[in-house]
Amino acid sequence: MSSSTNEMAISMPKTAAPSRWTRWRFRHRQAIEGWLILTPILLYYSIFFLFPIVANLYVSFTSWTGVYDSPRWVGLANYRVYLNPPYPLILFNTTLFAVVILVFQTGLAFFIALLLNEKVFGRGLYRALFYIPTLTSAAIMAQVFFAFVSPFDGIFNAILKELDRPIVVWTISTFWMRSFIILYSIWRGLGGPVVLFLAALQGIHREIYEAAMVDGARGRDMLLYITLPLLRPMVIFVLVTGMVGSFQIFESVLLISNGGPSNTTNVMLLQIYNDAFVNTRLGLAAAGAMITGIVLLAFSITNMRLLSRGQASS
Repeated sequence: MSSSTNEMAISMPKTAAPSRWTRWRFRHRQAIEGWLILTPILLYYSIFFLFPIVANLYVSFTSWTGVYDSPRWVGLANYRVYLNPPYPLILFNTTLFAVVILVFQTGLAFFIALLLNEKVFGRGLYRALFYIPTLTSAAIMAQVFFAFVSPFDGIFNAILKELDRPIVVWTISTFWMRSFIILYSIWRGLGGPVVLFLAALQGIHREIYEAAMVDGARGRDMLLYITLPLLRPMVIFVLVTGMVGSFQIFESVLLISNGGPSNTTNVMLLQIYNDAFVNTRLGLAAAGAMITGIVLLAFSITNMRLLSRGQASS
């Protein structure tokens, strides 16, 4: 029997050892499958995100109309333009609008969310009414708002005429145009923070408030020592994302004041639009886009750090 077994073992062909490539592919099969799945997404991201950023960075160092000539390298000349008027005023206007809109919008949204969190009649209707402006087209709502402040045939001046008061040419007043843009932006963007604060408030268990009431806490104490500490991550999120959103104000300025009077309501995105498509200075517009992107990136990094600290402390 031993001799026959040896003969069978000799007659059977030997299986070839797997190649090095086959062994490597077997060990890394999960990583290969993951990269194959991610390839379409990465390709899309590279074409529509990475390439435009790199191309915009290159154009920002050139002088180019974007129509009939080729880009001409000018170095930091486009960035130095932002040190000269009216660009410092434009940066100031953008920061002013962003800060004022953020402060009042966040405070008002938090107060409304506190009211909507109570059991009031028609609470669902009130929630929808506050959120509807957010869903409506910004261009349409800005044009409707301009109908109120139109200098000669606007609703506000029609009311002044009925009251035998002199009409006001709102569009030549820096104070009024800035105020109208701020009020419009607060009203239109109020729905998002309200929904976020309301969702966070509804995530706080009632048992916490009931335990505090048993210990003798009142409404103000519960707001200061229970509600606000528990809402700290959401407050930070709303503040930082609201700043990023407010810094990108565009439609309201374009359709209500168009940057006037004398650039006192002009903002970064409107100036980038004018430099690119009105003045055909694509290099200068690209530099403005890079400056805006750096500022927004700084706010995004701040957002991530503040959120991580808020989650760690909670």
